[in-house]
Amino acid sequence: MAMARAAFTSSLRRAPLVACLLCLVCTAVFAQDAQQLLQWGRADEAIRLLTPAAGTSPLAANQICRAYFSIGQWDNAVHHCQRAVQMNSRDASFQLWLGRAYGEKANASSALSAFSMARKSVAAFEAGHALDRQNEAIARDLGEYYIQAPGIVGGGMSKAMALANEMAPQHPVTAAWIRARAAGKQGDQATAEREYLESIRLSGDSAEMHLEFCRYLNGQKQWDRFDQQIAAALGSPRLRPQDRYDAAEQLLHAGRQLPRAAEQMRAYIASGHPNEESPLFRAHFLLGEILRGLGKPSDAATEYRAALALASAYRTAQDALRRLERP
Repeated sequence: MAMARAAFTSSLRRAPLVACLLCLVCTAVFAQDAQQLLQWGRADEAIRLLTPAAGTSPLAANQICRAYFSIGQWDNAVHHCQRAVQMNSRDASFQLWLGRAYGEKANASSALSAFSMARKSVAAFEAGHALDRQNEAIARDLGEYYIQAPGIVGGGMSKAMALANEMAPQHPVTAAWIRARAAGKQGDQATAEREYLESIRLSGDSAEMHLEFCRYLNGQKQWDRFDQQIAAALGSPRLRPQDRYDAAEQLLHAGRQLPRAAEQMRAYIASGHPNEESPLFRAHFLLGEILRGLGKPSDAATEYRAALALASAYRTAQDALRRLERP
């Protein structure tokens, strides 16, 4: 009897530990499921899964912020990213997404609100960078902010160049990209081109850096060189699925080589390796835009509907489909 009581007491002592381990496993599985939904651009499912936990879990709050961000609901994105940072201000990626959400809300706001949002955006980027100085995504967003924003809201070329110098020893590609963006903004074409070409060289001829140069050439309306760089990107030994998405989007916005744009976007959708920042619902929408440009409205409508099947609240696709269906 004593032995039975001892065994029972021991099991009681182990119960909290077992429960804690089960909780950790469930949390990890939950987070992984949510991340997969974000990766595959399944915004509706991600929001349904994350909503119950978003008020108590900083990771869930950050993930649902990213889901709302992907469909352009900036108020919801800001709310949940703020919540994530309130619960855990030491996570650099939480600060990054808060800065992005503030930035997009600033772009969609009145002048007075935009000023406040812009200041909050750069503060979040700077906080993220202070927490993780090796995070290239944060450094690029912060560098882009410094280059594009006026000094009154925390921008400045001197800040951008200081950031490039800081990143150069360990992340020379990012440093060259920041210098290229800064030179382009200042109208220094020779320096911009030199730095873009240097970023391509340092990256090992990556498609990503070729496509960054494409963006610059698009702005300069240097169409022959733009076409050459698109070809170089798609022929790169370091071509990722999301680079196909990027190339297709750039071709669409430039109004060039639309059949090739459709081919590349279809390849991205079929790749089985989607990227959260190039969500599948937006890939379907952009393919719809390409097909509409090719004079195929019925096929375009099919792609808009495919986008809305993944993200029913994506207003851009809703509006595009409504325009096509208008008598």
